[in-house]
Amino acid sequence: MSTLAGDARSAVGARVAAARRQRGMTQRELAQALGVSSWTIDRIESGALDARRYLASIAIVTRTSPDWFAVSRNVAAITRAKDQTLPHAGPLGRDLVLASIVLLVTVRFFTEVVPILPRAVNFIDIPIFVALACAVLAVPEGPRGVAYLRLGLPVALFVGLAIVSATINFNRTEPAPVFVFLYGFLAPIGVYAGVYRLWPPGSAGALSRVLVWLGLLQLAVVALIDLPRFAASGGNPDLISGTFGTNAYQLVFFLLLVAALLAGIFALEPGRRVAHFVPILIPAIFGVILLAQYRALLATMVVAMLTVGILLGRRLRGIAIGVLALVAFAIAFSYIASSFPGLRLQTTASTLAQSPWTYMDARLEAARPVERLYSDHPVYLMTGAGPGTFSSRAWQTFANAASTSQSNVQGGYAQKLTGGLYQTDVSQKYVTSRTKQTAALQGSRAPSSPNASYFSLAAEVGILGLALMAGLYVVALLRSFHLARREVDHALRNDPLPALALATTIAFLTLLQMGLLENWFEVTRVTFVAWAMLAVVCKEIDARVDGAS
Repeated sequence: MSTLAGDARSAVGARVAAARRQRGMTQRELAQALGVSSWTIDRIESGALDARRYLASIAIVTRTSPDWFAVSRNVAAITRAKDQTLPHAGPLGRDLVLASIVLLVTVRFFTEVVPILPRAVNFIDIPIFVALACAVLAVPEGPRGVAYLRLGLPVALFVGLAIVSATINFNRTEPAPVFVFLYGFLAPIGVYAGVYRLWPPGSAGALSRVLVWLGLLQLAVVALIDLPRFAASGGNPDLISGTFGTNAYQLVFFLLLVAALLAGIFALEPGRRVAHFVPILIPAIFGVILLAQYRALLATMVVAMLTVGILLGRRLRGIAIGVLALVAFAIAFSYIASSFPGLRLQTTASTLAQSPWTYMDARLEAARPVERLYSDHPVYLMTGAGPGTFSSRAWQTFANAASTSQSNVQGGYAQKLTGGLYQTDVSQKYVTSRTKQTAALQGSRAPSSPNASYFSLAAEVGILGLALMAGLYVVALLRSFHLARREVDHALRNDPLPALALATTIAFLTLLQMGLLENWFEVTRVTFVAWAMLAVVCKEIDARVDGAS
């Protein structure tokens, strides 16, 4: 009897593993049921052993149709989800999701860098959210798989808590800031639910390709537009922003997830054309991030690289790309730090090496306004001072409406909604005065700024509100990490899903750390992308698992 080729054995092994997990069985339990060793099951699932002699028994034990284990030599066909019981909107739903991500990532290029569109178009996230919501109405309700996150209860609790807080603090809250507060924190969760409904299984490769092309676009814009302006300005890092207009920080977030995606492609999808260029693209991405002077997240870059290494470290190509990334980062850092001393990268690295708690101490000191708020008003520990009243992005949107900053788009609209410049007694007492006294740390005010998602949540909706919202992001991170580890361990050759799950993990890992530095949980330009990626990963995995049932 002929034996299965390596790719086909891996495909059968992956399906055996999926069927076993669907039944809630461990490898040892399946081995005992079949009367074989656990090592035999491990070899089957890893693709090292031809499984055909065992498939009939495995099908009986796992209560799976024997036909489901049949494979083709075409690996692309193997990885395509065959079960269509999960609801979706077909190609139109996929295209709507992909177009939404493209618009979010590129719109500021056309309103700020090459201003051919009015700056009001920067609010594109709102019509995107409405379009996704309307599209969902056309898709019938259906079952959701085991990977789907059921977030209805914590979201409902958060909304209820925010309404109670706004009601109790009615003398200081305004309807518009409260609405912006709820939209900023909860719209990304709505995007997750909507994308899960709309996304057609079997399209993971489409999202992966779009993200890669958007990453290449960032590098092209930096090389052709940003770097010449950077050189002419004498090294102003604020000019390194890609298609993200005046916000280099959003560029850094996006490039980190693209770097993780490329690392996964190199290790798991060697057949893709872009895989051959990854050893060039990742050093280029590191160089752009360092030029953008995002020093406050240097440690985050290291954590991201270590996480990618942990997830890919069991594969030879994964080890290779991990070593390459570390070497590339070291070389890029050394070169840029010495060539552009004005970026102060070397002094930041020295501070982290000699006194690693310096930045943490600065963040703890920045939390003093919240501590003072609780000390003066103990009841706010439970109720908060009211949504949009302290230091959230919702508060900043209206409090900074008169700002002349180039990135201030909402000024006129915000003042009309609140009847003038917006301030509250708690923001003036605890935040505004603190901001004026904030000292820069190694040239950056981010570590000592009182503006951060964790601080604003604690102050505006209390400890419970902070726990609910931060918990949603922690759950998303843990779920994405679990799915990424499982998919990487059982990856089929050239399957795009494992690398996409890896990039999703890095997106949430980065967001949770960025929330310590600014109000990033309310920046829909990055949160929409992260939650949409998680929805796609969950939908793809659920379709594959359902196919085994």
